[in-house]
Amino acid sequence: MSVCSPGAIAEDITVYAGGVIGVEALTAAETSVKFRAAGGGLYLHNDGWEGLTLEQQKRVLTLFHGLPVAIELGFREGAEAWAERLSNGYLALGIQPDFIAANAFDRDHRPDPEIWKRYTEALRNTGLPATTRILPTFEYANFGTNRKTLEENTVSNRRDFQVIIRIAGGLVLDAPPGYALRRERAYRDWILDAVHWSRDRGFTVVWICSPHTSGYDFRDDTRRFLSYLEGKDALPHVIVVENYTHDPPGNYPNIIGQEDQPDTVLGVAWYLAGTVIPQLGVRRKPEIRIPEPEY
Repeated sequence: MSVCSPGAIAEDITVYAGGVIGVEALTAAETSVKFRAAGGGLYLHNDGWEGLTLEQQKRVLTLFHGLPVAIELGFREGAEAWAERLSNGYLALGIQPDFIAANAFDRDHRPDPEIWKRYTEALRNTGLPATTRILPTFEYANFGTNRKTLEENTVSNRRDFQVIIRIAGGLVLDAPPGYALRRERAYRDWILDAVHWSRDRGFTVVWICSPHTSGYDFRDDTRRFLSYLEGKDALPHVIVVENYTHDPPGNYPNIIGQEDQPDTVLGVAWYLAGTVIPQLGVRRKPEIRIPEPEY
């Protein structure tokens, strides 16, 4: 992930690919030749990664050697449990992630800054590189219980949200494109507020682009929502294309697949990295930094 000054071009958006269903496709060189050649990154969702054998994991890491790597971990099970998983399942294999996405708001969980700080410290104590950002995945707006009060609970209005983002140095937004386009305006306004507040202060913004129920419209929905973000001057620094459905139907089109299959994870990731992002215009991109914690 490059560090850029204001005025950087959109090609600096890094695209990662990974997920759960069909994760074994990442072990085959032919599924991601062009994506890797374009600098595409590897995204290791813990549920998918732990389903591979050690030999398969090593094969994936060999194929993506020298390219960006990121990890998605859980949160609710406790800091020590996830620190142990990070150490044994990732760092022991020589993985030095650019960032870790932690599902801090999973199932409408509401972490406070102190809980987030303890989680971060536990992961740091594993020997994680100091350059690795540990970022909270903000799913707050996705839960129906929060729908009626989104306007009052934006990042710019919530001190606790802001402190967590400052401690982390950024945030991850899980906003499936088709879902985001179908939600009410207040949902999209919440996303825009989170992007603008974070980006304007130099923090990293990661967008998780997952299929949800898009099916064979996944690629088109992704392009439409990215165009929407571009029009609102709200492009992220990083796009993660992943699936996280654990038990899809047999004809599920959004497997990890391969880059020449349009609505698969690798298909959408390559479409973004090879076609869409190079066509985006110049935008303001703040410097990415790791700030001092604020409380």
